[in-house]
Amino acid sequence: MRITGGIYRGRKLHTIAGLTVRPTTDRVRESIFNILMHETGDAHVIDIFAGSGALGIDALSRGAASAVFVESGHEQVAAIRKNLESVGLEQTILPVDYREACRLLEEQGKKFDLIFADPPYEQITPQEVAETVLQYNLLSRDGLLIIEHKAGSRVDSDKLTLLKTRKFGQTEVSFYAGKK
Repeated sequence: MRITGGIYRGRKLHTIAGLTVRPTTDRVRESIFNILMHETGDAHVIDIFAGSGALGIDALSRGAASAVFVESGHEQVAAIRKNLESVGLEQTILPVDYREACRLLEEQGKKFDLIFADPPYEQITPQEVAETVLQYNLLSRDGLLIIEHKAGSRVDSDKLTLLKTRKFGQTEVSFYAGKK
């Protein structure tokens, strides 16, 4: 895996091997950022279920102002640290469950312009992720919630609008905006 664009483009990312880890592929990340082309600059980003931190680091490479990485797996947290160090970045890593991280961030008054979420497909639904993000009021006024999920899953919320969906085999990426 590599950083797909921006000032760190082409740099290799450390990932964890194994069947329990399903990193967002370079092709999917590149497609996501092609859609977000004008949204990344100066954005405040959170990468929930960060894994290697690839989505957040790609956003930083493309001009995001800051990124918070949420990951509860010890090996994955070590990979995020290693990847950030390899490009000389210092960002916040919250090594806790995503619900706890969202609660802590709300207490700090944090809002995010881009919220990336790639939950484990069989354990946490896109609906659960969206409800948690909304419950803790983390989406900025013009922010976007981008969820990678098993194809066919949808979020049903009167507080979010589905803007677009892209399908990559059994994976889909859905882009949501808050209703104003």
